[in-house]
Amino acid sequence: MSDDYGYQVRRLESRTGGVESELHSLRSKLGELEDLDYELSDIRGDVRRLEDDLSTVRTELTELDDDVRGDIQDTEQALKRLTGRVQVLEAHLLAAGGAPLADLDTIDPEWMKLARTASHGWNVRSGLLPGHQREAHRLNIRHYEGAVEERDEHRDKVVEAAGILASQPRTSREFKQAVMDFGMSRTLAESHGQRAQKLAGPAQAAQAALAQDDTLRQAKASLIEQGDKAERKLNWLLRGRLADAIRVRALLPMWFVTVLGPVPPAHKTQEWMDHATQVLAYRVTYGITDQAVALGAAPDEYVPRRTEWHRDLTKDLRRW
Repeated sequence: MSDDYGYQVRRLESRTGGVESELHSLRSKLGELEDLDYELSDIRGDVRRLEDDLSTVRTELTELDDDVRGDIQDTEQALKRLTGRVQVLEAHLLAAGGAPLADLDTIDPEWMKLARTASHGWNVRSGLLPGHQREAHRLNIRHYEGAVEERDEHRDKVVEAAGILASQPRTSREFKQAVMDFGMSRTLAESHGQRAQKLAGPAQAAQAALAQDDTLRQAKASLIEQGDKAERKLNWLLRGRLADAIRVRALLPMWFVTVLGPVPPAHKTQEWMDHATQVLAYRVTYGITDQAVALGAAPDEYVPRRTEWHRDLTKDLRRW
């Protein structure tokens, strides 16, 4: 009995020693965890400091970017002022040297007639449906026709399946397949039929709008064609007058020089001539005589062609 008791005691002592060893190991690990926690805390502090530094750098970059933009704008303004002075000096030199004055403002009555014809043709064209609207109408019609085609296709399948159901034995494979086809095709036919009904109204309205527009186009085709021809001829005449002035190195009007410069640029000369011709055409069409502002004042209220033309030309002239 004492031997068993001694054995149990030794066994407990052995287990106690193992527990103490595990406890010591756990304490060591807890110490390591505490060290890791301290290190993690330090790392988090470093991250916060880096985030603060990054925020400061971003602020400085934003301020620097604003300063750079301001410097660029100041430089552009100074360059424009310098360019204007150079143009004035060039004009004085040309005038002192006996350069002829380019007359871009005296308009032949025939040219005014061309401008009125071109403007009338444009106004007639503006009463027609634009291309994107005609395409939208065509799309409505195609959607309706597609729904009708799908409906009719599935109706044909219903009829075909019904014929098989009426002629084949109920136990046949064809009969069972026809049952499935009949149900599916009938559901699809009803679905596309409902869709076609919803699209019928917009499609009819689209067809009516296109038919009316086609009729109007046919009736106004001659006026539109006359307007196009008049516009092309007027542009040709104005371009020729400008080309002649440039060829003889004539002194161009100040309203022209302020927006397009005294001479065509070495690059994009063709584009420059196109824009200059459009400015001349605008002045002829609307009787602009302002000697300082090329396009005159913008219309006080919206006038379809004139407002849009003035806006587009103003935008294009910023490039020069």
